[in-house]
Amino acid sequence: MLRRPLTGLSLIFAVVTLVSTIGCGGGEAVHEVEVTGKITIDGEPIDQGSISFVAADGVARTGGGVIKDGKYIARVAPGEKKVMVLGNKVVGTEPLYKGVPDSPTREKLETVTPPAYNAAHQTPLTATITDEPQSIDFELSKSLK
Repeated sequence: MLRRPLTGLSLIFAVVTLVSTIGCGGGEAVHEVEVTGKITIDGEPIDQGSISFVAADGVARTGGGVIKDGKYIARVAPGEKKVMVLGNKVVGTEPLYKGVPDSPTREKLETVTPPAYNAAHQTPLTATITDEPQSIDFELSKSLK
């Protein structure tokens, strides 16, 4: 069986998942709820990427998930959040190992979200996460500076 190496997006998700699982220690159970929704940029669904919900107070743990075909599912602790989004689209393929003949290929990604959406101190996106599962849609704009 041929296994594909982790792409940049897969690696980011793996790290976010690992950090979310490990947490900050203490051994106490953290209440998280499922948050789902749609994410578009200038009216178009974001192909793939990641979404993170960062505590506005900087204390509660960060939650997040993967964006696929303009939809996301995330596990998030309740509270006021700043929302960060990193959106990508597939623009072709590229060799996994540059300069190596017959190298396997991987998807070549192009970032479609302005950098401000992926910085907690700049993102204009916020959300109030309640104790119950909820759906929150986000409409982003490429013109954000």
